[in-house]
Amino acid sequence: MKKHVNSGKDIVYLDETWVNQNYTVSKCWTDITSEQAVGVKVPTGRGGRLIILHAGTKDGFVPGADLIFMAKNDGDYHNQMNADTFEKWFQHQLLPNILPSSIIVMDNASYHSMKIDKPPTAASNKATIIEWLQKKGVQVHEGLLKVQLLHLVSQYTSNTDVNYVIDKMASDHGHRVVQLPPYHCQYNPIELIWAQVKEYVSKRNTFKIADLKPLTHEAINCITKENWRIAVTHAEKIQADDARRDVVVDKFVDSFIISLTSSDKECSE
Repeated sequence: MKKHVNSGKDIVYLDETWVNQNYTVSKCWTDITSEQAVGVKVPTGRGGRLIILHAGTKDGFVPGADLIFMAKNDGDYHNQMNADTFEKWFQHQLLPNILPSSIIVMDNASYHSMKIDKPPTAASNKATIIEWLQKKGVQVHEGLLKVQLLHLVSQYTSNTDVNYVIDKMASDHGHRVVQLPPYHCQYNPIELIWAQVKEYVSKRNTFKIADLKPLTHEAINCITKENWRIAVTHAEKIQADDARRDVVVDKFVDSFIISLTSSDKECSE
């Protein structure tokens, strides 16, 4: 990322988040002595949920890249996103609207990392495994057990040959994908932007599902170029600080190993 930042290329950060129908500030005041309580009266439950997918750079949200839709009520919002939805958004809403030779930063969600020509696994049926092998030009003898077929698959699968749908899609348009390390969302400035969007919604929420989507659009439109610039600068500083700490740790570990090895040699002599 340091190399890409210094290259002057546009860096695009993308991510998904959600907003509930009954989303509001975590605390509010009420007058319990009054016949009618004063303050924010929040409906019980979370209500309906909107899923938001968007991307931005230091210059603001990418124009035309917002995707906001109602989620089904089945728990984790991550289940509502899938590779098909993400890939269509990536191809039709993101790629046409970013600068040439951009660096696209995203996390490691499963639907971001669908493999091209993904090898079959133990969960695949024999017909699927045989078809995959035959496409590779492998002669498959009749009567082979599934475990034998999977052994053949492993022989014709190389980690160096792994390609991802999104990476190829980006590469075909002259861009490059960089994935965040697992559990390091703090490196993605859009997380700070989402916090501002949600704060805006929470303070103005009517708790009516019909108002939620327009309000979310309004919140997104209120995010300024300066908001994005501050968020990107903050994320880059965290990355730089962590990189410096890694160098210090690496040097300490290397010197410790060298010192320990020398001591062992002296003891053996």
